[in-house]
Amino acid sequence: MLPYLVHHWLERAADHRPERGFLIHEQQHSSYGETDAGANRWARVLLAEGLQRGARVGLLAHNGRLYVEAYYGILKAGGIVVPLNTASDGRGLAQMLDDCGAGLLIAGRGFSSVLAATLASSTMLKLVFSDSPLGDEIARTLRADQRVVDIGAALASARPERPELPLSDLDVASIVYTSGSTGRPRGATLSHLNLVANTHSIVSYLELTASDRVMAILPFYYVYGKTLLNTHAAVGGQVVIENRFMFPNTALDTLERESCTGFAGVPSTFAILLNRSNFAERSLSELRYVTQAGGPMSVELTRRLIDVLPGKKIFIMYGATEASARLSYLDPRDLPRRIGSIGKAIPNVELVVRREDGSPTDVDEVGEIVARGSNIMSGYWNDPEETSQVLDEHGYHTGDLARRDAEGYLYVVGRKKDMIKVGAHRISAREIEEVILAYPAVHETAVIGVPDELLGEVIVAYVVLRDATVDPSPGDLETLRVHLKQHLPAYKLPARIEQRASLPKNPAGKLMKQELREEAVGSFACSPECVARERAEDES
Repeated sequence: MLPYLVHHWLERAADHRPERGFLIHEQQHSSYGETDAGANRWARVLLAEGLQRGARVGLLAHNGRLYVEAYYGILKAGGIVVPLNTASDGRGLAQMLDDCGAGLLIAGRGFSSVLAATLASSTMLKLVFSDSPLGDEIARTLRADQRVVDIGAALASARPERPELPLSDLDVASIVYTSGSTGRPRGATLSHLNLVANTHSIVSYLELTASDRVMAILPFYYVYGKTLLNTHAAVGGQVVIENRFMFPNTALDTLERESCTGFAGVPSTFAILLNRSNFAERSLSELRYVTQAGGPMSVELTRRLIDVLPGKKIFIMYGATEASARLSYLDPRDLPRRIGSIGKAIPNVELVVRREDGSPTDVDEVGEIVARGSNIMSGYWNDPEETSQVLDEHGYHTGDLARRDAEGYLYVVGRKKDMIKVGAHRISAREIEEVILAYPAVHETAVIGVPDELLGEVIVAYVVLRDATVDPSPGDLETLRVHLKQHLPAYKLPARIEQRASLPKNPAGKLMKQELREEAVGSFACSPECVARERAEDES
């Protein structure tokens, strides 16, 4: 069978080699046959509840067998998976479920309080399958038209035979919520075709085979994390689930013990490994490759990663939720001489850097990356206004500003919304962050623009030092200021530098600058006198 639906990969592997291992979680193994049977049970439970083709089903669970079986089970039943951020509160979950009209939710362990708030806030949610006991809090919350069903009891009597439903690759497979320009979440609508096309491209350039075994620390609700699951199902490989990355050496123990051939992370992942673990001391003899996406990684961090992983393939990648995850990659052979590049488009994708009028830019001219391909979403669910802002006749407008060199390699210079306007200057926050991260004592940083009456915006930099001290270190910060003066013109120097013990991130490890912006407005906006004084000090 030629897979054309997302769950076909699981079914094909289960048909050919049902005994082959698929999931490894805390040294517990689940075969393809067992996982497929579990997904079939979920599909039958959902169909018995009257699930209709195209109905939306929320999925709230940490990485594990339950998540994987429920994910594929929803798809087998013809439903649309709505993966939910495990860090969301009940009101936020209710907002997303109501937006897409999801009347059903599958929830793993540890979400009792959140479920109570979700049930109380949602107007659409009618049925919850929960892996947690029905506590008093939930019982008090339930309306007459709502039910909570124990997952174990629901699956116990479900048959493991595969349901056969007439589905097309044009059917929607998933609605993945991202933050919108208005602050309201918007749901990227991804079809089976989108996800299958993107998966085939990723498998191709990573050269994945059935012998590959990836360690997944990224949550499966995150599109980057989901690609690890689908790409390895596509080749009959294995996925090692590790949910304890807050203890990085424990995660590295798992990486070695399970002989993982692949590892994926966002920039903060590699900063933690290089700054706060014994990563550099590990042999990692079975590791074949690592991938990095989820935002730009600094030049300095990239160089250190290359030094620590001699002989390993390092794939620098770029993408977006709206693109089913992946848009470009840099061939590992090109990395040492093209640090900072996101490479070229993946197979079956076209990337063009365009001016505001839609025309292609010249070599080294900055413009916006616009993408075309069968992996691009059809739009945002029930939101034509937001859709019209990013989709047009040219394709998907990513919001990322980049330049293309003479050989066609792309270099992102910043986000359109991450450009800081200081007086007459437009400044890339990323450029300042690169300079800060080149300072040896810095673990990570975030640079934002804060509204200011005189200059429009002023630059504020947040830094976390490698020693993770909570108390400010005036000596380090003063030395950092000297470093910045040596490498940046005066108009690009931060008006404020604040040391933090950590920066706000989502569970996938991606930096959440909006939280810093919301906190900074009113707290750090400088008066004209303040700006003038600090500017004078910087230029002295």
